[in-house]
Amino acid sequence: MSTIPPHYSDRYVGQRFNKALHIVQHLSPSSSFQPTKEQKLELYALYKQAAQGNVDTQRPGIFDVVGRAKWDAWKKLEGLNSLEAKYRYVEVLLRVAVEVCI
Repeated sequence: MSTIPPHYSDRYVGQRFNKALHIVQHLSPSSSFQPTKEQKLELYALYKQAAQGNVDTQRPGIFDVVGRAKWDAWKKLEGLNSLEAKYRYVEVLLRVAVEVCI
């Protein structure tokens, strides 16, 4: 079931996603606006699902802890369509902003 408001066009969701990507890609490491590790993992997985669809690689080995965590997070989104992943990406970033500002 989609969580995208019915009045949001595909184009609008895409524009918001691109703006959110730009923000995340240009975050300064010294900025107070920083997602938690869990939020970074969620953003990564949503980005991958939006950009590439379902995970199509083998799960990394047990000694690749970071790669494995990323793969697992992405795998959990299997079946989620690109537009919904883009919408959720923006929502996660907005949640980060609210948490930082409160």
